[in-house]
Amino acid sequence: MYNMLKDITLIIAALAFILVNQNCGSDSLVAPSDLAFIQGKVIQTGTLRAIEDVLVRTLSFTNETTTDSKGEYRLEIPLLNSDSRVLQVNFSKPGFSEETVPVSAMNGTVTKVPDITLIEVGDIAVSSGPAANIILVEVETSSVFVKGSGGNETSDITFEVRDNEGIPVDLDHKEMVHFRIEGGPNGGEFLSPDSLETNNNGRVMATINSGIFAGALQVVATIPGKIISSAPVPISIHGGLPDLAHFSTAVENLNFPGYNLFGLEDRITAFVGDRFSNPVPPGTSVQYQSTGGIVAGSAVTDALGRASAVLTSAEPRPQGINFGSLKRIQPGDLPAYFAEKGYSLITAQTIDENQETIYAEAIVLFSGVAGISAVDPTSFSLQAGESQFFTYSVNDQNNNPLAPGTAISVTATAGEVTGDTNINMRDTLFRGGGSTNFAFVLANSKPDDLDGPQDVTVLISVRGPNGDASALIPGRMFP
Repeated sequence: MYNMLKDITLIIAALAFILVNQNCGSDSLVAPSDLAFIQGKVIQTGTLRAIEDVLVRTLSFTNETTTDSKGEYRLEIPLLNSDSRVLQVNFSKPGFSEETVPVSAMNGTVTKVPDITLIEVGDIAVSSGPAANIILVEVETSSVFVKGSGGNETSDITFEVRDNEGIPVDLDHKEMVHFRIEGGPNGGEFLSPDSLETNNNGRVMATINSGIFAGALQVVATIPGKIISSAPVPISIHGGLPDLAHFSTAVENLNFPGYNLFGLEDRITAFVGDRFSNPVPPGTSVQYQSTGGIVAGSAVTDALGRASAVLTSAEPRPQGINFGSLKRIQPGDLPAYFAEKGYSLITAQTIDENQETIYAEAIVLFSGVAGISAVDPTSFSLQAGESQFFTYSVNDQNNNPLAPGTAISVTATAGEVTGDTNINMRDTLFRGGGSTNFAFVLANSKPDDLDGPQDVTVLISVRGPNGDASALIPGRMFP
């Protein structure tokens, strides 16, 4: 009788494990977002009769409930820092076999568990055989934070040693289990203890403690000399809180044609690290402000510590940077004309580990309508073999450089032009040579090709995202 009950218990446990993991359903429409719900029914093996007053609980939470007269239950669990988790749910009642099955639970959902069957066995005790495998029972959390960050730095990991029939080893077959870390960022992370003897339920627990570096690692439990190991348990160590020295921001385009064209977009990205140069935890909030246009008010960091927002060209048009309002950029590092129209200051801010606001800044140029100015000289007359040096400026109405993608060309109907005659504008904030000021030389280098004195025209042409512009320089060449 005893062996038959033991065999039936093991078969039921195996079937329950398979069914719960393969057939659990969930309904995200009927649960509050801060709670996970598990529901189902408990019945008696053979008769399929509903069992009332079965205690239903998880092995890592204090929440519990009991089945009603229909054998039905509904258990609610707050998952705290985790949106989803595999829980070990235990079903017990005096006079019946006890079952523990893994259930995937998620905040905001109701997980429907297939019927759990218990055998009416009375108080018969079941002894185990020798250890055959190690099973993961529970991970407190799969994400911890670097040491000294103020976040949770530890996670408890519970294993269960079982015999070859799936029964937890008893004290007559206890084993010393060793724990080890595989991989990891090598920042001083460690396990405590590094070995432990199984208790009367065949269980052991180790605590992973983070170090000062972020990264991923795995925890493995082994029984030395028996070639028995658990499956690796993945743990992620996230960075600490933001640090001023590791907080910066950048823009996709330093210069975009948004002074006159509204609705254009530029991407702003903050890079946020902790004091150990690790990315801050995903979801760290960064707020943005801009003195020109409209910028998304906030963004959250990804796994690499990046938080991006979109800057849209709109009113107010930037009127220049107030050097007195700068928080990180040194005014002496900027040219005076950054205080003129078109230049906008982007400020990102977040909170550091001391609960103080820290800032990062970037500058964006809203460039305007393309124009050509300051052409000198405005005419020419060249004898055979002579040449003329010309200067000209290409800029917007605020004397600022045009956006990248602007093409500048200089051609002549006769003679040869050299110098700044075929320019593709780079992305720049600065005025000066190669960005707003240019020069070329026109040479009457082939006088024999002229039939006599000839009218010649030089064409300066600008095409690009700021619009098109052109300028003509008339002159004569002689053979």
